[in-house]
Amino acid sequence: MTPKGNILNFEQMNDLYRHINVPVWTTNPDLHIYRFSDFTEDTLASLGPHTKNFHQISFIQGFGTSELNINDQKIRTVNGVLYFISPNHIYSWARDKKIDGYILNFKQDYLPVKPSQFQEQFHFFHLDKLNAFPIATEENDRVTEIFSELYAAYYKEGNPFSEQILKHYLQVVLYKCLDLYQKRVKTVDKLPENQALFVKYQNLINNYYLSKRSIKEYAELLHVTPNHLSETIKASTGKKALHYINQRLLLEAKNLLKYGEEDVKQIAYILNFASPSHFGKFFKANTQQTPANYRKSPHSEK
Repeated sequence: MTPKGNILNFEQMNDLYRHINVPVWTTNPDLHIYRFSDFTEDTLASLGPHTKNFHQISFIQGFGTSELNINDQKIRTVNGVLYFISPNHIYSWARDKKIDGYILNFKQDYLPVKPSQFQEQFHFFHLDKLNAFPIATEENDRVTEIFSELYAAYYKEGNPFSEQILKHYLQVVLYKCLDLYQKRVKTVDKLPENQALFVKYQNLINNYYLSKRSIKEYAELLHVTPNHLSETIKASTGKKALHYINQRLLLEAKNLLKYGEEDVKQIAYILNFASPSHFGKFFKANTQQTPANYRKSPHSEK
């Protein structure tokens, strides 16, 4: 477990389990599934803003008084919910002790697919999409079955093909979740053309936004010209390519201001701005507020 600013970052699944004091453990660092019924009275009832170096899909039944926060998305007052967390999300939660359901953690490279293919297909992990949606009563049994089958396969002993079976089941879960997601959720951006380039561009931004700020740098990584990248993004989304770099940087700045304890000067250097004044100008140009005023405003309450 390492801090990201003052936001906890859990490198391994067992680091998270140890921190929240849930009595589960995995010998497989790439895949693990467990149930909310594994929580005990000693398990934390809430966990503040944190990130993980692995993906998570969770299905909650009996949501009750629970609350989830995924970046700027707040989930409350639902009966059941299916949600998706990537290493790029900042996540916090408070749970109702009566909740039930499953928590599935996995690392992307456990799957036999290319990272670019994973990102393109399973867009419910994207930062610019809705990362949670309620499960209707009539869908509850279907979702429960999806997770219970993987859970049974995970804990079945003595199968010489268990690794191949688990990878298969994980893919089944992902595609069944995608089917539900596409039926229930409208994505923020509809990109009928050149979607692959846009997705690759966004994925690169998530990895390099602290060090790469120019269209030219991303075009080089994508093996296209800066003009082609700019024109494609503009034609596909109606927004300039630079907008997506700025928005990812702005999201990180807002999270540090909301959840971190560093002063504005420290945040400017964490985000690799040349000076606090450059950071202040960038932030005000995108929010019409100074960083200090944003931190004091009601929507940035912790």
